[in-house]
Amino acid sequence: MPKLLFVCNDFIGNAMAGPGIRYWEMAHALEQKGHSSAILSRHLEQGFTGNITFVGQASFFNLVRWIWRSDYVVQTGRPLSMLLTFLFRKKSIFDQYDPVIFEFLERKPAGRAEKLRLKVMLFLWKTRQRIILRCGKQFLVANEKQKDLLIGQLTILGHTDKLASVTIIPFGLPDAKPRKKRSVLRGSKIRDTDFLLVWGGGIWDWFDPFTLLEALSILRKRRDDIKVYFPGIHPPNPDSRKMAVIDRFIAEAESLALLGTSVFSNRSWTPYEQRADYLLEADAGISLHKDSLETRFSFRTRMLDYVWAGLPIIATKGDAWAELIEKIELGITVRPSDSDSVVRAIIKMADDTAFRMRCKERVQTIAKDYEWSALAANLKL
Repeated sequence: MPKLLFVCNDFIGNAMAGPGIRYWEMAHALEQKGHSSAILSRHLEQGFTGNITFVGQASFFNLVRWIWRSDYVVQTGRPLSMLLTFLFRKKSIFDQYDPVIFEFLERKPAGRAEKLRLKVMLFLWKTRQRIILRCGKQFLVANEKQKDLLIGQLTILGHTDKLASVTIIPFGLPDAKPRKKRSVLRGSKIRDTDFLLVWGGGIWDWFDPFTLLEALSILRKRRDDIKVYFPGIHPPNPDSRKMAVIDRFIAEAESLALLGTSVFSNRSWTPYEQRADYLLEADAGISLHKDSLETRFSFRTRMLDYVWAGLPIIATKGDAWAELIEKIELGITVRPSDSDSVVRAIIKMADDTAFRMRCKERVQTIAKDYEWSALAANLKL
């Protein structure tokens, strides 16, 4: 069986975000199929291990040792890991499921230094992407739109011999069903009779939590049973720069008197193994974002948590998930930046129990397609 090495730029530990979860779960799924999988991460929680051949820090020594031992290296493309992969003539699989170029373009730098930093980041991304497309043997994307984007890049740069090497492997969900271990939200401030929405993941510049706040402010004048929970605002990766949108969100929620009444938040990141407790207490999931290029080419990773927990979904139009929600009726899509549309969607989801149950049933029908074991089998090894 081929030996795989995953080089992760994100945090690996109890409080993982999207990229860390992706590599952790893919490595687990491949181990269960008989492959030897190792993970090296820039940031690793001390003592965090699992049923994986090796989990360790992405130090120079570990990179040399494990790249030398491996047949395939799955990575996003850090300079040192790329160099060693090419030097040792290993088969390189570049994961392009998160097209960060569009995230860069959505950032709003404040001041000359921040603007200069953004220009440097864009230049480095373009340079690195050219190297990846020239030297990579296989490429992973999360959906058809991302595949079209990458095929376009390969074609423009003259790498038409690699067009068949682009494989769609979206974000996944665990094979095992979620199980509730303890009560975490329902109690005095969030009553058992309240309609509870959960906003999966964090708050980034390209998301739109402010339209949700406007909608909640409107709803609060009519009723007091609509609540929203944010499982984590600050990401666990110490390299992640704090975005100004977080402070603005907290300030606006406080100014509207929503924080602690209609809006509840865990300031730190909810541990990965505990997320089921929060999801299973919710009635629906919500994800709002801007009308942007980032939205068009994104794949909202925490949508899979909603699918895993069987939650109907309220989401903004414009991305691949919105198209799936509309096609299969997994929930309700709303127009970007339209608070009235969000109000109507929440009321429909909260009050029309029969509709909500139909959405839940349809969500459960697609869960099998996104299990990590099924997705990992698509890797061309």
